Amino acid sequence: MNKTFLAKMKTILLAQKQEILQQAMQEIDVDTEGDETDEIQGNMLIELNNRLNTRQSAKLAQIETALKRIEDKSYGKCQDCDEPIPNKRLLVNPHFQTCISCAEEREAEEKQKGLR
Repeated sequence: MNKTFLAKMKTILLAQKQEILQQAMQEIDVDTEGDETDEIQGNMLIELNNRLNTRQSAKLAQIETALKRIEDKSYGKCQDCDEPIPNKRLLVNPHFQTCISCAEEREAEEKQKGLR
């Protein structure tokens, strides 16, 4: 894989990581005091924040994996078939770990498992 492209991807991944970490540092200040409506709205905001944090944690783990793959020179190779992942696909989402064909196969398998 081209060193210039790898450097670009690393920069993008590090920026995404920094953004997630900065968002995690911001504490949510929710007021659950007051009437029943205030309490319900406050609890809904807390639950929403918890869901977002879970998603961000998962994305952060994917970013960390991609950064490790850059270091061990396996970045840009599909984890399933070892074929190169197109640069256009990586530009869309720098932490993709599978090519389009393998991603479609995984999705089809997941759908089949969900139907049973």
